[in-house]
Amino acid sequence: MTCPRTEDLSAFADQALPARRQAALRRHLLACPVCRQQLDALQALRRQLHALPSPTLGFDLAAQLQDRLPRRAPRPRRAGWSLPGWMPTGLAAGAALVCGLWLGGLLLGTGASIPAASPAMARVFDPVPPGGLCAAAEICRLPRTLQ
Repeated sequence: MTCPRTEDLSAFADQALPARRQAALRRHLLACPVCRQQLDALQALRRQLHALPSPTLGFDLAAQLQDRLPRRAPRPRRAGWSLPGWMPTGLAAGAALVCGLWLGGLLLGTGASIPAASPAMARVFDPVPPGGLCAAAEICRLPRTLQ
């Protein structure tokens, strides 16, 4: 087994690993002095942190902030559903349904059709756009079918 990450050793020290992983790590610690030393350092750090004194504020901050908050009477909750609350959802669902039906009709060919493109519209892809100036005479010669 390769040496575990520091996060895994820390979780092992906090007893936060699953039982299977904890057993595998315990077997690794029996064979690896480097990991055992790192685990001892993490446990020593944990003991030192728990030994630190807990500072006291001397006042209740929550009570002071609670007094500053405006008090509102709770609104009575009505049973069931209300129409104004569901109206935006219903409108959005209806619009999505109409758009879906319209797009589906276009795909199936039963809805409004798109006009067919004329061959003259293909001139947009010419080397020189309509109304543009020619840089060379051979570029400006267009086939007779498109003129």
